[in-house]
Amino acid sequence: MGLNDLSQLGVSPDEERVYRAVLRAPGLGLNALALTCGLDQECLGDVVTRLQSRGMVKSDQQQRISGTDPVVVVERLVEARLSELQKELQQVISSRHLATTLLEDQREGQRNAVPGDVERIEGLEQVRSRIDELTFFTHHELLAVQPKGALSAAAIEATREADLRCLRRGIEMRTVIRADALQDGPTADYLGELAAKGVLIRAADGPLERMLIFDRRTALVPIDPQDSARGALVVHQAGMLASLLALFERFWSGAASLDQERLSDIEQQVLRIMARVDKDEAGARELNISVRTYRGHVAELMRRLGATSRVQGALAARDRGWI
Repeated sequence: MGLNDLSQLGVSPDEERVYRAVLRAPGLGLNALALTCGLDQECLGDVVTRLQSRGMVKSDQQQRISGTDPVVVVERLVEARLSELQKELQQVISSRHLATTLLEDQREGQRNAVPGDVERIEGLEQVRSRIDELTFFTHHELLAVQPKGALSAAAIEATREADLRCLRRGIEMRTVIRADALQDGPTADYLGELAAKGVLIRAADGPLERMLIFDRRTALVPIDPQDSARGALVVHQAGMLASLLALFERFWSGAASLDQERLSDIEQQVLRIMARVDKDEAGARELNISVRTYRGHVAELMRRLGATSRVQGALAARDRGWI
C-alpha cells in the first residue's frame, strides 16, 4: 500500500483504476472505459456501480462516465474510513472484558487460592503482578495506606508509572502515608509530584496498616505486616472489605493533608473564618489584622485551592482536609 494509492481508504485497485481513468478522460462510454482500464464489460459494470454508490462517479443519459471532484471524494472516503476505524476501535475496547473471564479460569487453577473469597499470593514478584492486574481493572477509585517511612528509589520507580497511568485514566486516588516519610527528600518530592497531578495524600503520625483497596470491591493486604515480601492476601469477601474500608477511613480522617502541613497558623485561621464569615471586614476584625492583609490571605488560599468563589473555596478546603 503506497502513499499515492487509495487502498488505505478502502478503494480496490480496479475501482481506483476506473476512477483515475474517468478523471483523465471524462465522458468515456462503457466500451471505451473497459478498453482503457483492461476490464471486461461485466467486471466494469460492477466497478462502476460501486463507484456510483460511493458518489465517486456519475453517468449521463448516454451512459458516459465522469468523475466527481477528487477533493470531495477524498474527504468522503476519509470520513467513511474514520467511521469504520472508530467502530473497530470500539469493538476492540469492548473486548477487554474477555480478560476477566480468562483470569477467572486462571484463578480456578491456582493451587494457593484459599476458598471463601480470599486468595493467597506468595512472593514479591507475584504480588506485584497481581497489583498490576487489579489496577488494570480498576475504573473509579484506588485507596492506599503506606505504613513505611521513606520510600526507596526502587519502590518509587516501581510505582510511579502505575500511579501516573491511573491518573491518566481518571481514577480517584487517596493515599495515607506516615508523616516521617516527608522528611526524606526523594520521597517528599515524589509525593509532591503525585499531589500536583491530583492524588489526595494525607500524612499520619500514628501506626498504620498496609492495604490497597480497588473500587471498594477488592483489597490487598500483606500476609506478614512486618515482611511484605512474603506475599499477600487478596480479599473479595464483603464483610472483610467493609472492615478494611472503615479502617482506611479512620486512618484518613485522622491524617493531615500535605498542603495542610504547609499552611501557616494565620492561613488556617483565615480558612476557618472564611468558611463561616461572609464579610472581609468581619474576618479581619476577628483576627485583628487589616482588611487588606486578610484579603491577601484569602486570595492566596483561593489560588492554591483553584476556587473562583469563597463558597467553592471553603468546600474545596474541606475536601482536602484543610479545615
